[in-house]
Amino acid sequence: MDINSLMRSTSQRHQEFPVTKHKVFMAHAAVSPLPRRVCTAIQSYTEQAAANGQFGYIHSTIEEETRRYAATLILAKEKEIAFVSSTSMGLSIIALGLPWQEGDNVVVANGDFPSNIYPWLNLQQIGVQTKFIPWNKNGVISIEDLDMIITSSTRLVSLSSVNYVTGFKIDIDSIGQYLHQRGIFFCVDAIQSLGCTSIDTRHVDFLTANSHKWLMGPEGIGILFVKMKHFDMLSPCLVGWKSTKTPEQFLNYNLDFIDSAKRYEPGGPNVVGIVGLHAALDMLLEVGIDRITERLAQLRKTLVRSLKKKGYDVIGSAEGKQTSGITSFTTKKFNIAEVRQNLDSQGFIVSLRDSLDGNTYIRIAPHFYNTDDEIQAFLAKLPDCHK
Repeated sequence: MDINSLMRSTSQRHQEFPVTKHKVFMAHAAVSPLPRRVCTAIQSYTEQAAANGQFGYIHSTIEEETRRYAATLILAKEKEIAFVSSTSMGLSIIALGLPWQEGDNVVVANGDFPSNIYPWLNLQQIGVQTKFIPWNKNGVISIEDLDMIITSSTRLVSLSSVNYVTGFKIDIDSIGQYLHQRGIFFCVDAIQSLGCTSIDTRHVDFLTANSHKWLMGPEGIGILFVKMKHFDMLSPCLVGWKSTKTPEQFLNYNLDFIDSAKRYEPGGPNVVGIVGLHAALDMLLEVGIDRITERLAQLRKTLVRSLKKKGYDVIGSAEGKQTSGITSFTTKKFNIAEVRQNLDSQGFIVSLRDSLDGNTYIRIAPHFYNTDDEIQAFLAKLPDCHK
């Protein structure tokens, strides 16, 4: 699949992305519509399972290839990838598996999504404190912010790669290097960037993301990255027969964990989800993550400039290293919830999100298959704040 040819061919877009036949879908930071090839892959597997049974030989090759695809996205090793049911599950596995001591603290960002807050707050029952980086208007997080809040008791910092409201993208490399120089673990909630931005986990200890947003996979399946050197330290908090080196030796009760991130997968996998994720990853790698990043940067530039021209307050600049596929805007002139409702009634699917700055924003999150004409049609439906 090539982005340029996709932009030129309406029939190809309709075939690959059926949602484009009747909607302009720009809510990929919430949930994505399933591409045709993802649906086809799931249907093909379920038909095989119906005819032959849900035996491992049907899906084992796809399962391992999906691990390789996921590892490729984040420059990791295949054995560092586990499958999880959600981002919350991945973060909980990390939070519950680390060897905490009473008095330790974890640093998170105020204004982050609850998935990356509650697993750490839950540790207060064992004497681990959660500290919040103060919020600023754009949700910006800098090394200076971290320097002001971390202490000798800080064991881990957990941040979202991209803020779900503002679209601000952290500098994973520089933050990771800063934390590692101080002996602090770095955990990344990557759900708002995995699939549309390149990620390098050289300076990351743990990373997790579900597949139903930018990865364009089904709900209920995601990945967990655990750096190999941490396997012995991060205890599996959920354990089952699949966690061991000899899962097929049913009567050998030897709890000897497998030497890979599979140790964090206690039982039977979500095969339907993995099959769908495999097809989605295959598509994204075929298109090219760098090309997707470039395309989303072009769309953001158009959106930000046009929205400002119409008088809307837009978070962030039109371009730059800290921008992402998310563009959020608001206005005091109109009821922003009614503006969003009107857009939805006309087939323009976007999200509404509240921010800690006290405003409610319309959040636009197009993907690589959205056309320039769709963007212009969306902008044309917005009322002009100057009139």
